[in-house]
Amino acid sequence: MKLAAKLILIFMLGVLAIVSLFTWQTIRHQHARVQQQTQSHASDLVTALKPAIESAYRDGGTVTIQKAIEFSTQRLERTPMRWVDGREVPSVGNRLTSREISSVTITNKDGARVAYSYVPLKIDGADAGAVEVAQTMTEQDAQVRDSLLASIVSLLGVTLFSGAVIYCGGVQLVAKPLGKLIDQVNTIGDGKLAQPPAISSNDELGRLAGAISQMSHRLSEQQDAIRHTDRLGTVGTLAAGMAHELGTPLNVVSGRAGLIASGKLSSEEITSSAQTIKMEADRMTTIIRHLLDFARQAPSTRDTVDLNEITIQTCDLMEPLAKKSAVELKRILDDEPVYISGDPAQLQQVLTNLIVNAVQAMPDGGEVKITLEKRADQVRLGVADTGHGIPSEDLGRVFEPFFTTKDVGEGTGLGLSIAYGIVREHDGDIKVESDPGNQTRFVVTFPLIEQNDNGAMKAPQ
Repeated sequence: MKLAAKLILIFMLGVLAIVSLFTWQTIRHQHARVQQQTQSHASDLVTALKPAIESAYRDGGTVTIQKAIEFSTQRLERTPMRWVDGREVPSVGNRLTSREISSVTITNKDGARVAYSYVPLKIDGADAGAVEVAQTMTEQDAQVRDSLLASIVSLLGVTLFSGAVIYCGGVQLVAKPLGKLIDQVNTIGDGKLAQPPAISSNDELGRLAGAISQMSHRLSEQQDAIRHTDRLGTVGTLAAGMAHELGTPLNVVSGRAGLIASGKLSSEEITSSAQTIKMEADRMTTIIRHLLDFARQAPSTRDTVDLNEITIQTCDLMEPLAKKSAVELKRILDDEPVYISGDPAQLQQVLTNLIVNAVQAMPDGGEVKITLEKRADQVRLGVADTGHGIPSEDLGRVFEPFFTTKDVGEGTGLGLSIAYGIVREHDGDIKVESDPGNQTRFVVTFPLIEQNDNGAMKAPQ
């Protein structure tokens, strides 16, 4: 809207300047025309009186000329005339030496403008003087005022009409399309990628909308690739913890199998050992399946999921890594299912990144508390550690890509940034609270989906 307003202002100033220049030129030409008409009228009068003036001049001089002028113009009440001798009226003496008509306009005490035209005369080849013709400018001034008023009205009309046209065109053709593009860019900035073109016009703005749409799809593809790469990096971290976790059941399986192979066991002992082997094998299978499920790259889907169940599964997956680092995972969850709309794999990645970050923040061991609670129409997922906290000057940067306070080789700085992007895509919010020297707590908020009495899901009112 600001761009359209600027375009309208620039255009209106241009129109105003052009119309003002045209009006000024019109009034200037009209003034010149009025002056020319006044002088022409005076010249015509003097030409008509010239024979009488010449005769009077030869007979009696100046006095006789003035009487002849007064007698000849007694019917011209609105055009008084008099003979002017340059020696008698020094102020106009310079005009009498000119062969051309000169004029001057004076405002009298009543406020009326009077034009005095001086028509020089030569009698018997000598400059005898001039005839002063006085003409009131009432009608001429009225014409000029009417012309000025008409020009002002035209100026306002053209300005208003042009402004209205440009305003409508600016709003419809510029402001609204730009507003849609800005909203779409803000939406992409909030993490909602793969957007269709906001407008479909065949002009530059339409091509810009198409380019923004293509960019959003490419960003979506790259984001999925980055997230998968981050998951694979986390898999390597988890595998180190699982290697220790799998060692115990493998030792049990190996020992029981050796006993069975020795042939010294009774049938009951063989059956018991076989059951133990199966139980430990199932345990290892579950651990490996969780790891593979987490590492698998699956298309993003939105469904109604139980955040309680996802939290339990993720904590089970993270348990080996936590034990290896002497960290206890403490879960304080809701007794009932907590339903939200989202992608299970991405939500698990968020929680995994937060737990890995918390475990790595406590190299000497500690406790990670995972809490889940409902608040009105939202659910709050908290992950708190008992580490050394985050310096206050770094709190505002923890979600920036590649920002990390860990040593080289211990992290890429993408985990929290990816978690932030996923949370925003799920219409949620993520915040960090830290008490330097004591703990750090991440709080993730998601919109809650309620369940009707008949089991159907509904959005909160």
